[in-house]
Amino acid sequence: MINTRTLTSLAAAVLGLTMMAPNCPTCGPHPGQARPSNAIITASGLTKAQFDAPPANAIVMQKGMRTAKSEIIARAAKERADATARRQQRVRDFQAHRARVLGAEQAKLRTKNARLYAELTRLHQVQVAMSPQRQALERETRDISTRSRNASPAERAQLNQRAAMALRQLRSSAPTSPNIRGPMNNR
Repeated sequence: MINTRTLTSLAAAVLGLTMMAPNCPTCGPHPGQARPSNAIITASGLTKAQFDAPPANAIVMQKGMRTAKSEIIARAAKERADATARRQQRVRDFQAHRARVLGAEQAKLRTKNARLYAELTRLHQVQVAMSPQRQALERETRDISTRSRNASPAERAQLNQRAAMALRQLRSSAPTSPNIRGPMNNR
């Protein structure tokens, strides 16, 4: 058990040492080093220049908590790096989503275009089939076919020549048109 006399002498020794410490050449700051400020800096309302002025080991009161200035700077740097990483990830996600959407839209357009080309080709075939020249050629070929059954060999040779010419004309009126671009007419 410590008696009061011992306790009093220890307290006096500690008090004496603390009083001497600021004047002690080995205990005080070294020449050329900034002496840490005992004052606490309040962070609210500081400009950047005012925040940069104190040393890194200065104590800053921020949101009711005491923090070293160096911790605040490190935390801000980490938050900036995290925000940059999140932004870059969002950009990559957006680009991937954009590529998917554009790919789907292009596929839809290709499907619609294929349907359109098929319908245009069908309409062109109907138009060609309904043209007066084609109808006349078809009637003539039916007539040649009917007449060739009962024709003489000389007459049959003339009918065959006329049928070949009609066939060439029918093929030339096949469903290709310079006005339609698509799978049937890629010129």
